[in-house]
Amino acid sequence: MGRKPHQNGDIASEGYQRLEDLATAYWYSEVLFASLELNVFGLLAERPATAEELSAKTGYDADGLLRLLDALVVLGLLAEYEGEFSNGPLAAKRLVPGSPDYLGDFLLYRRYFAPHWQRLASRVRDGARANERQVDEPQEKYRERTFAYVKALDLQANLKAAEAIDCIRDFFSSPPGLVLDAGGGAGAWCRALGKEWSGVRAVLLDLPETISAARRLYPDPEAWGGIEAVAGSLLVPCIAGGRFDLIVASNVVHAYGRREAAAILENLAASLAPEGTLLVHDYLADAHDSDSVKGALYDLHMLLNTYNGRVYKLEEMVELLEGAGLDNVRFLHLESDTSIFLAKRGSFGEKGRVFSPEMLPLLAKRAGFSFARVIDTREIAVEPWVRLKCRFGCGRYGSSLQCPPYALDEEQMRNVVSGYRCALLVQGEPPSTRFHERLLALERSLLLEGFREALAFGAGPCAVCPSCPENGRCRFPEKARPSLEACGVDVYETARRAGLPLNPVLHRQGYVKYVGLVLFGRKRNADSLHPGSFDA
Repeated sequence: MGRKPHQNGDIASEGYQRLEDLATAYWYSEVLFASLELNVFGLLAERPATAEELSAKTGYDADGLLRLLDALVVLGLLAEYEGEFSNGPLAAKRLVPGSPDYLGDFLLYRRYFAPHWQRLASRVRDGARANERQVDEPQEKYRERTFAYVKALDLQANLKAAEAIDCIRDFFSSPPGLVLDAGGGAGAWCRALGKEWSGVRAVLLDLPETISAARRLYPDPEAWGGIEAVAGSLLVPCIAGGRFDLIVASNVVHAYGRREAAAILENLAASLAPEGTLLVHDYLADAHDSDSVKGALYDLHMLLNTYNGRVYKLEEMVELLEGAGLDNVRFLHLESDTSIFLAKRGSFGEKGRVFSPEMLPLLAKRAGFSFARVIDTREIAVEPWVRLKCRFGCGRYGSSLQCPPYALDEEQMRNVVSGYRCALLVQGEPPSTRFHERLLALERSLLLEGFREALAFGAGPCAVCPSCPENGRCRFPEKARPSLEACGVDVYETARRAGLPLNPVLHRQGYVKYVGLVLFGRKRNADSLHPGSFDA
């Protein structure tokens, strides 16, 4: 499935259709919930069937069922051939009850929160906070709700832990001996780490009712091999001593306000061994790839469903970790919708000494850019027609030393780009002088981080001077930078490949975007670099 229209959150968009798409976005989830409730995917697990056959088997309304099946085909969950419907690969793997990778219970648990979202306006207007538990809720109902919660999140945690371990294993020169899974639910991270590194011993720390639900979810004693379950609260320093080689805090920080989150991270940092590592896995309010709005919406989810929880921005999370005394921080954005922070006092070893490219957009944000993404230089589109547009479409052609015909031509630009592994693509806004100053500051920041080959390319005519000297010698060569267009870069295509919406401005009141980039990571010494995909 491609990106849905409501996911393209482009400030420059003026089309009314996006508003309609936003207003009907809940239709997608209701189709999924209804299909799970009706066990559509389970009914199709054995063999393809027509709507009439399924209706006869289940008693469901034939017309309504056919229309639901057609919608699932459009959404890419079912396939249809000559009137027969079958599960697509995703549905067959994740939506068939009884399959090892079934996610239906987790997805249906999301439905539990749907009515809460209808209170968003009153929550913002009145400021009333959510209560953790209704005072008059029966104990048995609370126990069953807790079990459903632990079971649902354990499904997600198993997937996230496996994805994260693929990213972090190289950061450890030797396997961690003792692990603390702080607020770890049913222990998915403990089991994933034990599977990755045999001999790992783990302590699972969570609330008493959560530990009880975890025991019920995993009744087999073998499921608890190497895991010690401890009941306690993260708000209290209940794990004494600095002895853990690795502490995992997965989807924990967003449940608390800044004061509590800082205290929790300080407590966890105090429990680390001298060379221990704290792993924080969480959503970020300004770091997304698969869905450009997920972090911001999850923050509202916390606003509605927790007392004072919030989703933090990347820079805020770094500040929290540094405030806990962990000043060596590495950031990794997962292919799904969450991120990993690895933080410690000591060195990460050979790989850890290389600055992580995924952290570079943070530098761009600090410089004032509204969007930043690390891309592979193969995504930079260089075309000969771009410079022709300068020659036959710009009244300033030949008047600037940073523009054609003086700037690099497309062949020279291709040669320059081919020598680099990565580029940091950024977006900013007028005035051009401020954009240019920020771009130079970003280039210098990369240089100070060890990328001495960092080279910036700007947007539009050079903004350093009103005009170039008649003698053809630039007054400020240390400040002047050519624009991408001047060197033959198709900015629209490059931005599209990077996931940045960019369209021509149609009138004087339109929203103007400037796009620049900084090349970094020479190919001969950039084997440890790889593009990230983080929106700052």
